[in-house]
Amino acid sequence: MLKRLIGRMHSTERTLRKSHGAIPTLDGFRALAILIVMGSHGGLNRILPGQFGVTLFFFLSGYLITTLLRREFEADGSVNFAAFYLRRVVRIFPPMYLTIVFVGTLSLLGLIRAINPEGLIFDFLFLTNYFPVSSVPIGLWSLAVEEHFYLLFPLFFVLVARRMSLARCALICLMLCALVLGVRLWEVGRLDDFTDVNFWSHTRMDSILFGCVLALWNNPVADPINRLPSRWPSYLLAGLLLVSAFVIRDEEFRQTYRYTVQGFGLLILFNAAIRDARLAGPILDNRVTRFVALHSYTLYLVHVALIDLCAPLANVIGYPLATLFGILLSFFFAMTVHRFVEQPLGEWRRKTERKMRDDRAAVQTA
Repeated sequence: MLKRLIGRMHSTERTLRKSHGAIPTLDGFRALAILIVMGSHGGLNRILPGQFGVTLFFFLSGYLITTLLRREFEADGSVNFAAFYLRRVVRIFPPMYLTIVFVGTLSLLGLIRAINPEGLIFDFLFLTNYFPVSSVPIGLWSLAVEEHFYLLFPLFFVLVARRMSLARCALICLMLCALVLGVRLWEVGRLDDFTDVNFWSHTRMDSILFGCVLALWNNPVADPINRLPSRWPSYLLAGLLLVSAFVIRDEEFRQTYRYTVQGFGLLILFNAAIRDARLAGPILDNRVTRFVALHSYTLYLVHVALIDLCAPLANVIGYPLATLFGILLSFFFAMTVHRFVEQPLGEWRRKTERKMRDDRAAVQTA
């Protein structure tokens, strides 16, 4: 009886959060992604594939943001581009520039590795992924890929959605995924050293596009009829695809087809997990995952520097504890940024958006 009551309360909470536009299960995926990335950078790279954590971030971002764009388009017949880019700027810029200054200060004080001034400029301009990543202070290459993508995608989405169905929009996104795979194959074929291919925007945007495909076709929060396999067959198929991408060690495969295989695997996995309120829901949507997800962006920005800061402690307390201390400091920094930067700016942004909507409605009714 108690289990059923708790289950109902959890289901009610999920329903309320969905009614306010949230997709609760995504917090679990976001938390998993940042923990994989931090664990990989913390010395567990042989166990935790950091690149997969980034791919998971990419897919999640594509799915979530395109779902929000779809909701707005279906409600209003268009997208408020000013509001969209306001959200991106307020969400991305302040924590990023604050963290760059913080990390730069640590470097100038000699507490972490020296900063490459040229790399600092690339970080500020979102061009890190076309600069040797190891030379950049906090290595924001994946953020650069996302920002390049979202610079044009909302306009592309509206132009296409006005002329054809969402299913055809999804098909175009899938065709673009195939095009990006072709570009990756071409880059790997022409280069003697192709280890940087996975950092470039024009060779990694398909990981975001696969998320866009799910948002536009068979979306588990917008399309009630599921056209993909049911829960357990989906979990099995997604698991087989993702495991195969991990176990195949051929470097050419890893730099080319791996991201395509992972994209299909994540599409199937996300669809099944978001629809699965009984099993995946409680695992992916709980207080712990919501807490980690809430701070995941700033954790991504700062964790490498703070793990580096604590590295000298390894001589005293051992490498695992020194790394753990760096991760705890990262959480403290992220919580501070959230409290004093993200929350106030978020409130200001929501007020500004409401004013923009009111002004727009006033013009339309005038």
